[in-house]
Amino acid sequence: MLRFYGKSPWRPTATNLSVVPGVRFLHPPWVSPIVSDVRPAQSNHAAKPLIVLSFEGLATAAVGCYGSSWNQTPAIDTIATGGCVWDRWIATDDESAAVMQKWFADQVDHWSQRYRDRGQCSGGAVDLITDDPSIGRHADCFDRVITLPQLPVGDTDEPADDIESTQLASIIAAAIERDSEAEPWNVLWLHSNFLANRWDAPRSLFPIDEIELPSREAFEDVELIGMPNDEVIDEPTLPIFDTVAVPRQPIGDSVDPDWITSWMRTYGCQVRLIDLMIEVLLQSIGVEDPQVIVVGTNGFALGQNGWIGHHCGPLRSPEIRVPMIVSDIGPIRISGPTSDQTMVDLLCQLADGSCSLISPAAWVKTDPSLEIRTQSSRARAAVTTPKWFYVRDEDEQEHLFLKPDDVEDFNDVGRRRLDVIEEFDI
Repeated sequence: MLRFYGKSPWRPTATNLSVVPGVRFLHPPWVSPIVSDVRPAQSNHAAKPLIVLSFEGLATAAVGCYGSSWNQTPAIDTIATGGCVWDRWIATDDESAAVMQKWFADQVDHWSQRYRDRGQCSGGAVDLITDDPSIGRHADCFDRVITLPQLPVGDTDEPADDIESTQLASIIAAAIERDSEAEPWNVLWLHSNFLANRWDAPRSLFPIDEIELPSREAFEDVELIGMPNDEVIDEPTLPIFDTVAVPRQPIGDSVDPDWITSWMRTYGCQVRLIDLMIEVLLQSIGVEDPQVIVVGTNGFALGQNGWIGHHCGPLRSPEIRVPMIVSDIGPIRISGPTSDQTMVDLLCQLADGSCSLISPAAWVKTDPSLEIRTQSSRARAAVTTPKWFYVRDEDEQEHLFLKPDDVEDFNDVGRRRLDVIEEFDI
C-alpha cells in the first residue's frame, strides 16, 4: 500500500500518476518528450525486467539504509533489505555524464546485448528515459532514448503543489506509459538530474512522522523550577527553503547551524520525492517483481566541504561516495571501496541471471593495494583506498582522511600522517 506523507497527501486520479489498473498515465501538461529510436527491438514477452534508477546529485547522507538520522526513505530501504548495498561505491569522475558514458560505451559482449540475448525475455528492448540531454547523446547501446524537456529555473519559481507536477514525475509517467505499450522490454533505465538542477518537490513531504514535529504535549513526571507541570514548551520549527533553484553557497565561520539544517531538510524533501516515486512506479507497472538498481552518479555537498550545493567547493568524499543498491541478490553489504566502473561487469552478471555477486571468501578479503582515482576539475588528484581518502586541491593543498571511520571527511589528518601522504606519488 502506498504511504502518503505530509499535510496534503497526493491521491491518484485519472489525470495524474494513477496506480489504478487500466488507467493511461499522462505526462504533465508541459512535457512533450523527444523520442529517438537508435535501433529496432525484437518483440517478446518480458518476464522479469531490470529497472535502473540513477540520479545525479544523490547523497548517501539522506538515504535511510546508509544510516541517515534526519531523513527517511522506506521504499529504498525495502529494496536494500533483500538486496546488496555498497557502503563505499566510488565515482571515478565527479561529472555525471562522464560516469554514465563509461557505463554506456561500446564493449565486447555489451551488457545491453546480453539482456536482449540471454535475459529471461530474449530480444526484449533496452530503453533509456532521461531529463538530461547530455546523457542521451552517448546512449547508442539503447534501443530507444526518450529525452524529456526541462523547465527553466527562475527566481520566482515555487515548488510544486503536488508530486505529479514535478520534473521527476514526468520521468516516472513516461516509464509507466512505456510499460503499457505492446512492445516488451528487458531494461528500463531512468535517469534524472533534478537534484542538481531543480528542487521542485512539494515541501509537504517533510516532515513525514509525528515524531519529527514540534512537541505540543505537556511534560509529565518532570518538575521544572518556576514552571507548572501543565505548561507546554513551544519548540521552534526549523524552516524549509521554498526555492526551486539549487543552492551553491559557501558556509562562513559564523553561520547559524540551523541554516545548514534547513538546507538539509530542503534537500531531504527531494530525496523523499524519489522514494515515493519509486513506490508509485513499482506499484504501477505490469511486472510484479522486477529487479531494481538505485544508484547515484555523483553526490551532493551538505556542508562537509564548507559548501551547500552540487559540484561546488573543494572535492570531498560525500560528492563521490554515492548510493548503490541492487535488489534480490542479498541481503548483503559490501563494505570495501568499489569503483563505479564495475557497474558494467555487474550488469553482465545480472543479465546472466546471477543471484550472488560475491563469495564469502571475497567478501572478507581486503586488497590493501586497491586505489580508485577520481577525475575532477576541482582537484589535482583524488584517490580512495580501503584505509584512506587523499585529495590535493587546486591550490596544491593536500588532505588526508581516515576511512572508513571518517565518513564525511570531518577530520583532516594529513599533517599528522605525512608518511601516508608521501605514499601517494601522484
